[in-house]
Amino acid sequence: MARHGQNQSEGMGVVWIVLIALPIAFGWMFWQRWHGTISYWALKWVWYQLAVFDWPFMPDVVREWRAQAAGMAMYPSRVSFPTLLSMLNKAGYFYSFIPLVIIARGFIAAHRHPMNKTRRKVTVETLPWIMSKHSPAIIPSLYYGNPQTLLLNDDPVEHRSAAHPEEWALEQGLIVNHKLDRERCGQLMREFLGKPVTSLEELSPTERAMFAVFGARLLSDGKDIRAAQQLLDDLNRSCHTGTFEGKKGYPNLGLTDAAFKKYSAHPDAQAWLRKHPYPRTMLFAMHKLASKSGKLPSSQFRWLKGMDRN
Repeated sequence: MARHGQNQSEGMGVVWIVLIALPIAFGWMFWQRWHGTISYWALKWVWYQLAVFDWPFMPDVVREWRAQAAGMAMYPSRVSFPTLLSMLNKAGYFYSFIPLVIIARGFIAAHRHPMNKTRRKVTVETLPWIMSKHSPAIIPSLYYGNPQTLLLNDDPVEHRSAAHPEEWALEQGLIVNHKLDRERCGQLMREFLGKPVTSLEELSPTERAMFAVFGARLLSDGKDIRAAQQLLDDLNRSCHTGTFEGKKGYPNLGLTDAAFKKYSAHPDAQAWLRKHPYPRTMLFAMHKLASKSGKLPSSQFRWLKGMDRN
């Protein structure tokens, strides 16, 4: 095992030697083959670069270097590699400030970066509040749990998870002799649907808000998809000040009034209502279709659970 590792190390050593030797070998071959051409164009480049600084008030050494480069360019094949490198360095002296400027600019940009100017206390308790500025969807949750830990350790009715179908059936007494009471189940499902509506104006405030959000995606010919997300963000941000039945963490649904009026007047809105006269089935169908134009998880309207459990 140790010998295998030693052989592998020796093999990598050979690879590194080859990688270093190849550029050197190719460079030597190019220099030998096009020695005169390389020297001529390099010296010409030096001559032009020094011309930028050949002003009357500059030291005479600049003009001397230019004359030296021009003289060498007359017999480029006689110029050795060290001599050519020396002339290139002389022209490079005047441009040594460029990397210094780039480095200084990098330091200044890093110093001015907002990340280096933060003076906020970042802890487990404060981080969610900081992140809420970038992700408004978490704002409602900041008001539902313990003010210090933000944990929802109790189990209030408005925040309980939805019951599984099996649990719901047991709670409603629909299982009789290990069989589902289909007639009673159908009756409860019809009651769950609520009453059909003939006008969108009959929707409840929460239903109107969700219709406005989904309508921005479905009833705008794709033009207001960003407006739909902005509407959700505005609703979530309003949870900082909004209340519902005296409890904090709920939005100001009035923010959706203008959007609701706009999209409820769309011709296709009536088609949705005719197909789905029950508000809940209509909103479920709209949410499913709206999700195809971009993610629309229920976490974006976490507040809805506490306002309308259905």
